[in-house]
Amino acid sequence: MVRQHQTRNLEILRGARAPLSSMLTHRPGMTGWKMISDRLFVYGTLMRGFDHPMARLLSANADLIGEARCRGRLYLVKHYPGLVLSDDPADIVHGELYRLRARDEMLHEFDMYEAYGEAFPQPTEYLRQMLGVTLEGGGNSEAWTYVYNWPVAGLPRIESGKFLAQ
Repeated sequence: MVRQHQTRNLEILRGARAPLSSMLTHRPGMTGWKMISDRLFVYGTLMRGFDHPMARLLSANADLIGEARCRGRLYLVKHYPGLVLSDDPADIVHGELYRLRARDEMLHEFDMYEAYGEAFPQPTEYLRQMLGVTLEGGGNSEAWTYVYNWPVAGLPRIESGKFLAQ
């Protein structure tokens, strides 16, 4: 199903009469964002304050833009959280927004860490997706994040939306 959407998105981009940059600005879910987005929203084990090698890798290879939040629900999967997107404005997940210095290399590393991609058994536990985030000081951005892709029935919800505070 994801591949169908990607194919359809490419068809839309190829047939677009507006400049490609205009299409990307107004359609953040389209595959074209892969070419330009260097932002990553993290909400769990990759955040500052979490003692993990991948958090240290992110810190060493990205610039912290600031604290941010998105619409979603946060669940405690095991010792790590899972973000499920939501349209309800009351559902907020807090995290951090980074600018990746070596975007392609870092996204590949985080894809491996999150076991996301065609090399892993499907359906993968996480999907990398673009989403809108709001910075704590105001302003909006679009960023990659890893969205939980397995059922959440029976998982405890982190009501505060703050993984490190639970």
